[in-house]
Amino acid sequence: MTEGEDAILIKEMALPFQKSATLKDVTLFGGMKVLRMTFRERKRFTMIDLDPNTATEFAESLLAWAEENK
Repeated sequence: MTEGEDAILIKEMALPFQKSATLKDVTLFGGMKVLRMTFRERKRFTMIDLDPNTATEFAESLLAWAEENK
């Protein structure tokens, strides 16, 4: 998190193969809201910020895949 950001933890998840993920509701400086997804694999971190429209599209794709592969 950088100066001027406000973050609220939504979810922490353990993933297969010793990986983890977190989802945070982040308000950026200026008031823009994003969903911050952080993936961790040992010492490597990947952070992705999604606006509400992109987060919706991403969620729909994840859900469709999960339903097809249960």
